[in-house]
Amino acid sequence: MKKEKPYKDIGLLDFQDKFPTEKVCWDYLVKMRWPDGVTCPLCVDSKLDFIQTRKVFECRQCHRQIYATAGTIFHKSRVPLRKWFWAIYLMATSKKGVSMLYLQNQLGLGSYHTAWLIGHKIRQAMIQRDSMYTLGGTVETDEILIGGKQSLEERRLKGDNKTPFLIVVEENSNGGPRFLSFEELETIYEEHVVPAIKKNVRAGSKIKSDGSGVYVKAQKEGYRHERSVGMKEPEKTHEHLKWINIITSNLKRYLLSTHHGVFPKYRKAFLAEFAYRFNRRYWPHQAFDRLLYACIHADPAPLPVLRA
Repeated sequence: MKKEKPYKDIGLLDFQDKFPTEKVCWDYLVKMRWPDGVTCPLCVDSKLDFIQTRKVFECRQCHRQIYATAGTIFHKSRVPLRKWFWAIYLMATSKKGVSMLYLQNQLGLGSYHTAWLIGHKIRQAMIQRDSMYTLGGTVETDEILIGGKQSLEERRLKGDNKTPFLIVVEENSNGGPRFLSFEELETIYEEHVVPAIKKNVRAGSKIKSDGSGVYVKAQKEGYRHERSVGMKEPEKTHEHLKWINIITSNLKRYLLSTHHGVFPKYRKAFLAEFAYRFNRRYWPHQAFDRLLYACIHADPAPLPVLRA
């Protein structure tokens, strides 16, 4: 007998039925942002009036006006909320991610630039949300290089365009992968790797690594260390960092197949998107609500911030 799931996945038609109009989307956003009702941040127990023509709440006492999208990634956006909701849904639920060209075509956006802005604003919300957490227990760690192939001439003219990242995979009680994080590195040397470990891994955790001496230095920062030297025992080291090897392979396939490679300055955002979905893979029924919540509580991300 097939065991029923304890939840109901939201399919495309279900999502369309749930959010059929702009008003429904707006009401849902307001309810998620203020579950106990909209309140004035300055006045206590003050009543608010709603101005329907402008979709703004106004405090009767201080006359402060409160917009539902102010201070969120939707701030001053001219794109309808319904299209934002669809973009969030697609980016949250697609296992392989979606390209911005796909978003532009499917949502009927006026330009690729608009789709690009939406996608990167949502990725900023993912970055800010996952920055609130650290990993612990037993973790696999390694440095990986992300970047496309170059000809010898390109390497001479532009240098190596690969970007180093620290990858950390937290293991569960059964030795499987639980959570994942990436941290962009300036170099793969001790002065940059050790601070990245301290930022992403809780002190007292056990670090599993290859033969790099960098992780030996991490022991001085309060970490336990389990090392496997690849040159001496390559098969053992591969198994020692099993989940890092599998996840790195899936990551590179995702970057090439869905996005056909990414520019160096945006690699951090694409890896954050990959990690965000990976970390929430056990709760697919909550995928949209979780990401919408992150978008509501993320700081606004104007174009200069995205291009920085």
